[in-house]
Amino acid sequence: MNNTDNLLASDPPEKIKVLVVDDSKVVRIAASKMFGEHFNVILAIDGADGWNIIENDPEIQVVFTDLVMPEMDGFELLKTIRSSDKDTISNLPVIVATGADNPEIAKQKAISLGATDFITKPFDAAAIQTRALSYARLQKANQKLKEQITVDVLTGLMNNKGLSRQLEKEIAFVNRHKSTLTTMTIQVDSFKDLFIRVGRAGSETIITKVSEVITSCVRKEDTVARTGVATFVVSMPLAVAPNTMEIADRICNQVEKFRAKLGGKKLDITVSIGVCALESHNESDAKSVLEIGEQALLKAQGLGRSQIAKLTISEYRGIQAREAIESLSIDQLLGDIKKGRHGEVMHLLDTAIDRLTPLFAMLSPQQKQRLLVTAVATKIRGLPEPVFNLD
Repeated sequence: MNNTDNLLASDPPEKIKVLVVDDSKVVRIAASKMFGEHFNVILAIDGADGWNIIENDPEIQVVFTDLVMPEMDGFELLKTIRSSDKDTISNLPVIVATGADNPEIAKQKAISLGATDFITKPFDAAAIQTRALSYARLQKANQKLKEQITVDVLTGLMNNKGLSRQLEKEIAFVNRHKSTLTTMTIQVDSFKDLFIRVGRAGSETIITKVSEVITSCVRKEDTVARTGVATFVVSMPLAVAPNTMEIADRICNQVEKFRAKLGGKKLDITVSIGVCALESHNESDAKSVLEIGEQALLKAQGLGRSQIAKLTISEYRGIQAREAIESLSIDQLLGDIKKGRHGEVMHLLDTAIDRLTPLFAMLSPQQKQRLLVTAVATKIRGLPEPVFNLD
């Protein structure tokens, strides 16, 4: 029994899902055969195709990629993976396939972008299986460990799990006491471009420095978390929006003052900030507050670099209501009624009636009578809403 067989003997019964990214059809077919029956092999024709698969398939455990490809090459794919805000993607093992046409400088560039390992063409079946098995198992073990901890290893701040727990407690407190809470969602501007210019080590230095600025600017009682590769969230219970906007402005200004150089030239590093304000007369939950913070951040980023934008709970709900009205579908409302979602339909009922008024005006006396009879029968049966068809 060889090393691969030993690994397989103790592996769980489900197949390991491997993504092979190569523009050569011959290489894709060969790689697929090499992995054998113990693997579920997904094939991609280039980096763009590979990235699309990674984004939509959370079960991918290991990525093998070529470097030279059309559309999106292996370097760009590496950069995109490593700068993803999803930990499960940014931490994927990425094994780069190299050959005689790949100079040493290309390998060094791949290392700087976060390549996990390298394999040399032509491939050896046993070696490629062993690499995939080993990295898949390591990835699984690391993921389980991360699920148990609440601290981000790089910055020492809370991670997503820690923030979620803390934010639920803080929101429950302010809801109970009818008080206020604001959050800041902070993201390094154009981080993907920074990543490819300064590499993984340089990017981690930037992230660490930004985290230090944020921590120094907020209050001691505030919660600071790193929620993505270049994204942070600050929860500020009892704080009011104007004060938070001042703190956000201070953070932006201090990050702008970073003295970073690349090749002797100044490297511009900025952050944009979305502020979510939970007012004393509103109640919400952690998921909604974080979602509103993300929308405020998008609004800020739409204004340019080093920008700040604010959304209150009331403003966000108003936006949602307007969007619901603009995209109102009668078929959708009828579908919601059938599913028992009567509360969601009631606040859109006046708008639906306005939309249907021109049709009502066209009804014949007989159709109007049918509609009246249907409505009366529905009332008698105790149904919440009439459902009818027009001839």
